[in-house]
Amino acid sequence: MHTTPEVPMPIRPELRKFYGRHWRQVIRPRILARARNRCEQCGKPNRTTVLVARAPDLPDVQYWIGVRSKSWRDCHGQSFPSTIKILGQPRGIRVVLTVAHLNWIPGDDREENLRALCQWCHLHHDRAQHKFVRCARKDAQRPLLAALEAP
Repeated sequence: MHTTPEVPMPIRPELRKFYGRHWRQVIRPRILARARNRCEQCGKPNRTTVLVARAPDLPDVQYWIGVRSKSWRDCHGQSFPSTIKILGQPRGIRVVLTVAHLNWIPGDDREENLRALCQWCHLHHDRAQHKFVRCARKDAQRPLLAALEAP
């Protein structure tokens, strides 16, 4: 069986020191083993292809079904019958588990602070932090705000 090499997530240069050899060879495999190679939020199995879809009235909820499954699951792992009404045509995605820092602090590698999440669950967990960082970077680039903050 041919497997594609895992593409690392883009990491800002100043944070790369936290994700070196020890992270790749010790920490990440330990967390994935603890999670039994499944997303700890929704249950998607690692390195498999699943169908995903959304509900028409809940844009922040993703439903998924495995190739051999008979029921859909939501982003919290709850099971639903295959007759659930979904928005649009389901699309196939390849699941790759990532390891998320629950408190968003790189280097805080305590067991209780790390969770194996699929791409969708990781992005939704980090949504508020991404918004905060994006706003902080935009504000830092605005000359008017920089001038107001100078003593």
